Amino acid sequence: MSQTLMYIFVVGIGSTIALDLWATFAARIGWLPGTHWPSVGRWLLGIPKGKLVIDGTDSTPHSFIESAAGWVFHYLVGIGYAISFPLFWGIGFISAPTIFPFFLIGVVISSLAGLMILMPGMGGGLFARKTPSPAAIWIYVVVAHIVFAVAEYALALLFK
Repeated sequence: MSQTLMYIFVVGIGSTIALDLWATFAARIGWLPGTHWPSVGRWLLGIPKGKLVIDGTDSTPHSFIESAAGWVFHYLVGIGYAISFPLFWGIGFISAPTIFPFFLIGVVISSLAGLMILMPGMGGGLFARKTPSPAAIWIYVVVAHIVFAVAEYALALLFK
């Protein structure tokens, strides 16, 4: 496996694992529960059928396929973010990572994607405006993605 592919997998999967560990910790201390990936799978599988938004009234248990789709999507997104570093900053970035790209992709872009794509698709509205506490969700999303970006950067430094 080439160095670039190894970097992409280490940074993408490793930082996504760190994000999941953070979400588990946050839920255990009584903060927000984090993203329910089986529901994301249900949403994704519904898009080709014209269901662009989950309305929250479906209480049917999630299928294995929905759960798998949600979790695979989650990790593919993490890998996609890792691809962006050598793609936009060049292959040399792998051996000389700098913090700004991790802040831009790991915090800014990923937080905005969550609040502007995932949240509306899951029925929470743009920037979580349809949720009981949008500000709490914004804070949670940004903190979670700071954890994600720090993990991306730390793994990139270890990889170089």
